[in-house]
Amino acid sequence: MDQKITQNGCIFSKSSGAVVPEPERNVVQLNTLSSRQMDSLTALCDTFLPSIHPNSYGHHHQEANIDDSFIKFLQTSASMNGTPQHIAWMVSNRLQHPKLNLCVLALWLLSTRIGTFIICGKASLSSQFPYLQSFSKVSPKKREEIVKSWETSWFKLLRIFFSGLKILVLLVFFTQVFNLRTIYNFNFCH
Repeated sequence: MDQKITQNGCIFSKSSGAVVPEPERNVVQLNTLSSRQMDSLTALCDTFLPSIHPNSYGHHHQEANIDDSFIKFLQTSASMNGTPQHIAWMVSNRLQHPKLNLCVLALWLLSTRIGTFIICGKASLSSQFPYLQSFSKVSPKKREEIVKSWETSWFKLLRIFFSGLKILVLLVFFTQVFNLRTIYNFNFCH
């Protein structure tokens, strides 16, 4: 084999000349986000990639002969797929960016009532008591409007937060490798 493990635990491949960190084995990676921050992250993930009802396009799946796997794909939201947990792990362990602390701060603000009001404005207000609500409690339609407003916000950090989170959600959701047992409900042991 043309691979060699270096002193700092990286794998060096002679054929490609690449140095790749060795995957850690039997190590539990901890998530440093709180449960309230995870609720906000889950709400954001579901805002970017919500589940879609097949009849929302005006077609009934029996009439259009749509495949059942396509129906399941449409009905799968980002949170049903474990995307928030993967993003939280990436934020806690893998990503290294100067603005990463601002992302964690924004998730913390969105997990509080007053922080949600500061970041989202009057669109986050409820007509019933308590009038202030955290981002995860805002209705999905209002959350969508709020997130769309971040894209064109005059506040540059909100635009950066929007772009970065949208890229992360789409990247993680569409690059996950699924377990065949989960997809096909197939038991390999029998």
